[in-house]
Amino acid sequence: MKRKFLLQALAAFVGAVTLGFTLAAQADTQKYQDLQKKLLIDKGETDAPGMTSYAPALEKVMPAVVTIFATKSVKVDQTRNTQQEEMLKRFFDIPDELLEQYRNEAPERQEQGLGSGVVISPDGYILTNNHVVADADEIKVTLPENQKEYSAELIGADPRTDVALLKIDAKGLKQITIGDSSKLRIGDVVLAVGNPLTLEQSASIGIVSALGRNELNITNGGYENFIQTDAAINRGNSGGALVDASGRLIGINTAIQSNFSGGNIGIGFAIPANMALNIVERLIQGDGVVKRGFLGVFLRELDENFAKALGRDEQNGVLVTEVGSDTPAAEAGMKPGDLIVSYNGAEVSDMQRLRLDISNTPPGAKVKFDIIRNGKDKNIEVVLGDLEDGTKSLAGAPGTGGTTKPQEFVEGVRIKDLDEETRAALQLGEDIKGVVVESVQDNVPAAEAGLRPGTVITQIDQNDISSVKEAFDIVEGFESDVLLLQVYVAGRRDILAVPLTE
Repeated sequence: MKRKFLLQALAAFVGAVTLGFTLAAQADTQKYQDLQKKLLIDKGETDAPGMTSYAPALEKVMPAVVTIFATKSVKVDQTRNTQQEEMLKRFFDIPDELLEQYRNEAPERQEQGLGSGVVISPDGYILTNNHVVADADEIKVTLPENQKEYSAELIGADPRTDVALLKIDAKGLKQITIGDSSKLRIGDVVLAVGNPLTLEQSASIGIVSALGRNELNITNGGYENFIQTDAAINRGNSGGALVDASGRLIGINTAIQSNFSGGNIGIGFAIPANMALNIVERLIQGDGVVKRGFLGVFLRELDENFAKALGRDEQNGVLVTEVGSDTPAAEAGMKPGDLIVSYNGAEVSDMQRLRLDISNTPPGAKVKFDIIRNGKDKNIEVVLGDLEDGTKSLAGAPGTGGTTKPQEFVEGVRIKDLDEETRAALQLGEDIKGVVVESVQDNVPAAEAGLRPGTVITQIDQNDISSVKEAFDIVEGFESDVLLLQVYVAGRRDILAVPLTE
């Protein structure tokens, strides 16, 4: 009887906890739905034929672009000067403990950064860049029309995309209309609005120079999909509006490619509005944090040689090179050599796009991959994990799938195990054992020694190897300056001497 009572009590407790989580999730979803009702969205085409003046567009935009002041405390650099300390001790007899206290108790100073923001709802939600407000102790927002200043609350920020969402306590604000950035074309006219170099309410004009810019190392994490524009963007424009000829928001100004002066040279970057709005939704539903899906694989683009080796005329799709153990991909049965051609029904064209699509899918979602394995079509369903948890579990483990880059074998060189697909592509016999060089950076010692992608390393320091793990084990214990490698390339064996330091 007692056991039955305990089981009933436990079931009631679990049910109550589950209900609590469900109600919390529903409340977050309702929060975003409430905000969504207040947004002005226009998905029309970006064309504005016959325009002779952009004043009407800017008249709608200017009242919605605000000035942001972010203040933070920073410690003054107390760089240790050992020569100066010796003089102080010798001539003034200052004890060591007092010098140590001076170094540890560095004074603080207040730093204030200037940026821009965009009002997206009449009740005070404001879009800006994470780097404008990161680590701020206090955030102030000034409205353009009456210069009224408000204290702003940071709802959430996402360093990986450089998006932040603020909220001020105000009503009846003039908000911006949000366009559809997916309809942008190279050559479309755009206007950048913000507060460059403390010059409030400035506008500049240009065109969309390129779309889908990535691997620029602008954001922390590499989830980049920038609009490139030659509209003048300078310091202080960050977080401001990039709008089309009709005055609809199509991007958040974020960064510039600059020269030594730090000024504009006609290459600026903005986060697409669709991407920023997706982050806003996830920040609100995730209590200020963006949760991302995690697959647990390493990928590479399908070049012409790999396409031929796989018997394909087209180069669409992304090749799985490694699958991490105990990852969602491994649990679903994904394998190295699988060619991913479709994700949730959408064609996979490149690696960066697939990474973005997976990251934009919440953890726990069941997704579908269409793959080609050994020339046959196959469908795989994967329940995505959480990126943060996946990254932590795979941190520092060479050769395991994840979002972090594989560990380098030597400077600038990445290697992988020989699988059947690679053997077929390189026409290797079963007697060839070792690891294959996956990539070699330019101008590193290994490249100068003659190591190239596609080279098979069969011996390291005169030791036979047959796996990536064995290769790393040998290099980890290697104490000399030059590594001797026996390699197999283009049907013949060779020996390379690779310096470990320049």
